[in-house]
Amino acid sequence: MPGGPGRVVWLRAAAIAAVTCPWCCEISRAQDVGDAARSAPPSAPSGASQETQEQIPEVVVTGHEDPHGRRLERPPLENGGGRDLIGPREIAESGVISVQELMRRTPGAFVSDESGSDSLANIGLRGVTSAEGVSRSTNVALLVDGIPISPAPYGQPGTALFPFTLERLYAIDIQRGGSSVRYGPNNVAGVVNFLTRPIPTGSMYEFGGRYDSFDNSSIYNALGGTYGDFGLLFEQVYKSGDTFRQNGDYAIENFALKSSYRIRSDLRVLIQAERYSDDSQLSDGLNLAQYQANPDQSTAQQNRFAGEQERISAKLEWDLSDSLRAELITYRYDSERTFFLGSPNFYGTTATFIQATPRPMDVWAVQPQLVKRFTLGDWVADVIGGARYTEEDIVRRTERLFPDGTQTLTGDTEFAYKAASGFVESKFQSERWSVTPGIRFEQIDIEGLNRLAGAAPVDQSFSELLPALNAAYFVTDDMTVYANAQASFKPPEASQIELSTNPQDISAQYAWVYELGARAQTFDDRLAWDLTFYQIDYEDLLERDPAQFDVFVNAGRSRHRGVELALDADLSAVAFEGLGAWVSLAYNDSEYRSGQFAGNQVIAATPWLASWGLRYTHAESGAWAGIDGFYVDEAFTDRANTVPINAAANQGQRPDYTVWNARAGLRHRVSAACELRCELALRNAFDEQYFDIRPGGRGIFPGAPFSVGGQIGLTYSF
Repeated sequence: MPGGPGRVVWLRAAAIAAVTCPWCCEISRAQDVGDAARSAPPSAPSGASQETQEQIPEVVVTGHEDPHGRRLERPPLENGGGRDLIGPREIAESGVISVQELMRRTPGAFVSDESGSDSLANIGLRGVTSAEGVSRSTNVALLVDGIPISPAPYGQPGTALFPFTLERLYAIDIQRGGSSVRYGPNNVAGVVNFLTRPIPTGSMYEFGGRYDSFDNSSIYNALGGTYGDFGLLFEQVYKSGDTFRQNGDYAIENFALKSSYRIRSDLRVLIQAERYSDDSQLSDGLNLAQYQANPDQSTAQQNRFAGEQERISAKLEWDLSDSLRAELITYRYDSERTFFLGSPNFYGTTATFIQATPRPMDVWAVQPQLVKRFTLGDWVADVIGGARYTEEDIVRRTERLFPDGTQTLTGDTEFAYKAASGFVESKFQSERWSVTPGIRFEQIDIEGLNRLAGAAPVDQSFSELLPALNAAYFVTDDMTVYANAQASFKPPEASQIELSTNPQDISAQYAWVYELGARAQTFDDRLAWDLTFYQIDYEDLLERDPAQFDVFVNAGRSRHRGVELALDADLSAVAFEGLGAWVSLAYNDSEYRSGQFAGNQVIAATPWLASWGLRYTHAESGAWAGIDGFYVDEAFTDRANTVPINAAANQGQRPDYTVWNARAGLRHRVSAACELRCELALRNAFDEQYFDIRPGGRGIFPGAPFSVGGQIGLTYSF
């Protein structure tokens, strides 16, 4: 298949970090994307390297090196859907303090900062939201190294516990469409895979430190290497801070151990273990008068969040022949998170009691699969098929903690999710075409029991057949057009199943997603662009009933359609050496299509989103400087599309805003074995005052004002 002069890079994660299907793209083991680049042989299809047999079926990152050492990471041209990649250099020089801030760089991504730290990420794509907006990322599939990051992927898919930290992030792979067969449920809006550092090929120690004017600080340490057939990487993160608001203190710890062992030439095992803990005070929302008086204040002095997760995952790879590989993937994790909220009104400074909502969750899964490559005339086909079985145990308790030390249990329900799925996907490639048909079957059984009230138990089953087809055609050697259609669904969450006298319509949410686009890498790879048109037809949209606490109603159908544009350019040839720029622009029209509010805009769906950046790098000295920014359009906070913001700030149209950032830094190689890095960053450089309104009565959440921060880093190879 045609391809430009850029090199194809396979990032092979030396740990389970990289799971192929359905949860992940395969990652290669490399210390650095550029250092590990190898060119594909002329006769191989694009995306295939000399290590094809190990890395079927998919490339994660395509790395391009220009004469000035600037690396542009871009999705493969033959990818059949809207996709974006944020690479190691861009992440390292971003100046952000949380993972979700980086998501603003991809078209169609909207984030809402709730905590001022990495805690409680709120990420949405393509206007697919709920009655709570993008609250806790419940409408997008989030993965870390291919493993679901949510505490329970079927029953608790949101990130009320977000067990990941920015310091461990190596790259982000955002697939906005064409991924239902690979990734299972809850991917209507797309799939975001956060990739961690690969195990280094040689012995390495890395240190990183950050601090800013809000007293946010973090320490990162990593130590590892590859020794013969054995590879190991240990990572440690500790971060804490005050944030810019009162009652915003937090402390987060994250540990990870990744290992790989090649038992023999055709057999290897990958294991990864992680531990995460989060103890955060919660500033929470403000009403309109409170925000106007002092946006930095908090009236929720008793509110706090505590969560932790322990997880382990393993993968066995067995090359049965030159063209056939067997894999066995398994993972298990235990999570618990609790919100402590001042009650009865949740936001008082003199609460009558503290309401605690502990949520212990236990998940395990096993997935065997086969990957086969074969040829059919001029076509090369990679076929992957497998099955997965998952069990989730979710307990939802509600406790009242009184000042005298007594407590009362007011809610106690338990849910058991059992999901069995099978999938087959084939990628057929010729000189000009890449066609990928696939189908996935899901069978989900849900049992729920109210152990306190004695209400009738719930016993529901859902079966879904999810077909998908995507195709890409090379118009020229450096430009493709692509299209796809796919079915996707989201089973009812545990929070959406009321085990009392309130009637509930707990239909599975179902959607068809369509995309049409074009992608190119032109002018000797100095300009890359991606243009995507999409439409999502959503059925049985479940939203929280504003009149009843913790009760959901079926809002019927919604439609989400729009266009996304991404540009990435090396401007050395038209301006001066070392100058580069990127732009992302997205328009979205999301509206209800049935019921009382048909024709109104979907809650929190933002019509226009834009982001941009300009970066200069001086190759000889390693010095660099850049500016970037983002624009977020207006959005409604209720289905009635109320415009004025009411006194409680739980209804009204949130205004638009624009934020600019600036940063500069230096990467200096002290010796062949040691590199030093430093950075100075100005966030919200013009001190733009902006906010988000969280639906569901939580009020106004102010955006971060101007701050200045710095970081230092060291990498030593030995």
